[in-house]
Amino acid sequence: MFKPVPLVLVNIEVGEAYISQATAVLTKLRIIHLVNLVETPLGKLGYMGELERDLLARYEQVGEEVDRMAQALEIIPQVVEIPPDLDPAKDIYRLEEAVGQISQQVAPLVQDLLKINEHLAILRRQQENLERLRPTEINLEELANLQFTYLTPGLIPTENLTKLEEALAHLHHALIPVTAAAPRTVILAAALALDREVVDQALKGAFFEPMDLPPAAHGSLEEVLAGLQTQIQALVKSQEEALAQRAALRERLGLDLIRLRNRVDLTRTLLKARVLFGKVDHAYLVSGWISAHLADKLKEAMAQELGEHVIVEVLTPEAIPGVREGILKIPILFNNPYLLRPFERLTTAYGTPGYREVEPTAFLAIGFLVMFGMMFGDVGQGAVLLSLGYVIFRKFIRYTDYGIILMECGVSSMLFGVLYGSLFGIEGLLPVLWFAPLKNITYFMKISLIFGGGFISLGLILSFINALRLRQAGLPAAELLAALFYWILAAVGLRYLLTGALVWDFWLALVVVVGTLGLSVLFIWQRHRLSASGAKAQKEGWGLQILEGAIEALDGTIRYVANTISFIRISAFALAHAGLFIAVFSLAETLGRMGGGGILYWVTIALGNAVIILLEGLVVSIQTIRLEYYEFLSKFFHGGGEPFSPLK
Repeated sequence: MFKPVPLVLVNIEVGEAYISQATAVLTKLRIIHLVNLVETPLGKLGYMGELERDLLARYEQVGEEVDRMAQALEIIPQVVEIPPDLDPAKDIYRLEEAVGQISQQVAPLVQDLLKINEHLAILRRQQENLERLRPTEINLEELANLQFTYLTPGLIPTENLTKLEEALAHLHHALIPVTAAAPRTVILAAALALDREVVDQALKGAFFEPMDLPPAAHGSLEEVLAGLQTQIQALVKSQEEALAQRAALRERLGLDLIRLRNRVDLTRTLLKARVLFGKVDHAYLVSGWISAHLADKLKEAMAQELGEHVIVEVLTPEAIPGVREGILKIPILFNNPYLLRPFERLTTAYGTPGYREVEPTAFLAIGFLVMFGMMFGDVGQGAVLLSLGYVIFRKFIRYTDYGIILMECGVSSMLFGVLYGSLFGIEGLLPVLWFAPLKNITYFMKISLIFGGGFISLGLILSFINALRLRQAGLPAAELLAALFYWILAAVGLRYLLTGALVWDFWLALVVVVGTLGLSVLFIWQRHRLSASGAKAQKEGWGLQILEGAIEALDGTIRYVANTISFIRISAFALAHAGLFIAVFSLAETLGRMGGGGILYWVTIALGNAVIILLEGLVVSIQTIRLEYYEFLSKFFHGGGEPFSPLK
């Protein structure tokens, strides 16, 4: 927390004959973030990656075929143990042969099942269409033998019937409605055979959908339906037999396909990873970042698998020239407690922090929960969020992070709801432990400003910490001066908010004078030091530099004050939340008096709370993120980091 997981760089030297085994070990461990050696100084020494495009394409083709067969047999993916003795160049022939043999058994059955399903779908669609035409008692054989009349059944949007009548008004025609199934109507469109092209064009313009009927049908409608039912039953029986054969194939070939899929995936990973490896003659060099506490585990795994055929070197970031020169970037691996990890999404949405700067997830999480609770404080609605988050956490694995965030927001909302004495907006059921937002608007605005000042100050402190960690050319003197002025104004403002009096005493004036002079001298000294080191040519005089520094400090102070005022939105949206409760209760009382009594009253209360949870919950979340991004993170976050992506 506050710092990413400490990483070290490992260099693994292994012979060409053992590179597959070494890669298999790395893939199994899933702990190394590979470095592209071509982009490092080692690339200039001859260590070049290799990409066997033709071989990779063959593996991609085999993998696609295995996936198709596994999908056709409905085989659930599993992870099975694959021997590490992979040889991509030789294995491809055995894999292609194995896949070909399995395909000969699976493909005919899959094709038969596909044809059965397609034919069955057509017959059922035709059966449904004939059922719609049952009221007409139409004879399909006579319909097919019409010579001078064009008659076509179909469906048309009900609102288009009038437009179609107008389009065909100049022709001899008849539009016979059969059944109406909103929003469409089944009709029989009749006209002279000579006018068929014109009628078809008008029908197309009215979005008429012709019915799919059995071709060359004989007999009455009932006879055709009976024949269709017989065909469907025969196809269903064939489908059941094919499904039984598929189940038998799945039982017999399932494990083989799972092993093939895993072996192909592992080999494709190996071939793609080799692009990042360095190779000279018959030796490979694999370089990557791992957690410092896992270095021994990697050494043991490599020694156990390859013995003396591998050399593993571990280097700290401080000992790597490429890191000091900024050529080699250290990835960031987050190190947060379980309950804070979901908020890493907020951090990465703004940017990936650098390895050496402060990792802000914990600050974002705490600030988010506090501000959300302040704006959405209600015991009942918080309990709803908590319950909804728990359901998502338990039932939807893919959205576990969002479930945790919802649960934590629910708890925060409940805590502030207890402080506000609010239960689904009903006052009086719970005692007010702190204050009621609508009855203490001025006090709430003061609390918002005080919280905002503290949050801005935290961002400024983190900015100075980052400047030290990133070893910038001295602390940003203009920012220090602006921060000092801001904190002085904040102290004066805080005294005013608490006592109602604006008082400048001797000690406060002394801090202003001494701080201003000291930071001004520091600012000028830094400018001259940068000029002497050649970082920037400085030809201005001291007076101009002081003026420039004063303008920068004044600009920073004004920005910080404006950022603090922006936190008034916390109280504003909390009041909007309370105001929505008033609107819901007013509407419920009005509807209750109009009719329905208590039932309609409580239904309105329930629906109103649901709308508030959805609408206000979304708005409050957006405003909270906005405050954290624009007022807090912008003070210290540098970004530009690279996320840790392990080979797997």
